[in-house]
Amino acid sequence: MKKNFSTVTFPIFTQEQVKKINKEIVNQNIVKESETDRAQNAIKTGDFYHVPCMPLMELLHPWLVQCQQINKAVFGYDIYWDFHLDSLNYNVYGIGGEYEWHIDGTKPPNRSDMKLTCLLNLSKEPYQGGEFCMINSAKKIEFTSGMGLIMNSLIAHKVTPVTKGERITLTYWADGPSWK
Repeated sequence: MKKNFSTVTFPIFTQEQVKKINKEIVNQNIVKESETDRAQNAIKTGDFYHVPCMPLMELLHPWLVQCQQINKAVFGYDIYWDFHLDSLNYNVYGIGGEYEWHIDGTKPPNRSDMKLTCLLNLSKEPYQGGEFCMINSAKKIEFTSGMGLIMNSLIAHKVTPVTKGERITLTYWADGPSWK
């Protein structure tokens, strides 16, 4: 596990497990993400879907438990962890796919706030480009297939354009009581 003040990355799944998770996701009732679900004022190019979390719990359990443990050890945020109610985002960035600078935040009026962005790299093959970058961080973040990444949702970040192959990620946004 590698951590700094704003992100934690960790290996979690083998390539065989990544293939199995991808196969199960595409067999689910996935719904294409609408334009209004995306961060405002940021270009997001690719194919993006909502996936129910509950049918994937058995496969994703190691990742979701690791997210909870890292939150407890590193961030200490009050999080609901409502996996049975929540959905995930399945993000497929082909060549030219990118997501410009944005933050993952909660749109008012909500009684809760998004606190953590939890990513899982599900890329089936190596790809080029598609780097995960964070504002004010010159350090390259290693985030390859089978790895998890957790960060504070209020930190600006982006995905650079994919230049070769396909970058696939799964996102869980962990909500908790409103920031005080």
